[in-house]
Amino acid sequence: MNSQHATALEEAPADAGPTGRYPTALIDVRVLPDQRRLVLRPILPQDDHLLAEMINRVSSTTRQRRFPSATAEVTVDQLTRLTCVDHDRHMAVVVTTWQGEQEILLAEGRLLVDERSRCAEFTLMVDDAWQRLGVGTWVLQALGQAAEARGMEWIWCDVPASNEALLALVRHCRFGCIVDRIDPRIVRVETRPRTLQVRRLRYLPATRLRWLPRWWPRVPQLTPVRPITPA
Repeated sequence: MNSQHATALEEAPADAGPTGRYPTALIDVRVLPDQRRLVLRPILPQDDHLLAEMINRVSSTTRQRRFPSATAEVTVDQLTRLTCVDHDRHMAVVVTTWQGEQEILLAEGRLLVDERSRCAEFTLMVDDAWQRLGVGTWVLQALGQAAEARGMEWIWCDVPASNEALLALVRHCRFGCIVDRIDPRIVRVETRPRTLQVRRLRYLPATRLRWLPRWWPRVPQLTPVRPITPA
């Protein structure tokens, strides 16, 4: 359950570093029925070894989808770029739990912000054993919260058409999906950040219906016709 686009993963800003304020508002905790605690939080520089362990632990398919152009193991420099983020142009969150006395990483997601277009590209990776359990949805909601806080109007990703797990997830989260006209093997998925927050509400206010993708045709509003009552 991973995004394919390599930019936000392998070409993170070279000057990325913890220069911004740590976004504590993104921290969230959930307790499983078996009383295990899952913690979602922004990534820290010292998470590099946890991220490396997760990358080595996941299946080759999951790893290839997350690192599409990688031909060898992830380097120390790449891990540094992925964990030493500025929490401004480059944001990342992780989901962790504890196994005994050891903390392990279950998922990671990140955003690369483009202030000119007011859009943010996202990536997502979930441990194979934790897919289809709501962890991916939880991470996407956190990314939507972070993007909305930065004033982004859209978050997007180019996903391989063969990645059915991620496509099912984003459809479940009400992303718009459209096949690339040039390369039908790629599907562009996008949504407004606020849409991901709507899923947390019990009702859907009319003002939050602006989630429709930018390419969606506008449908004219029709005035209902009253039936003619015989005199």
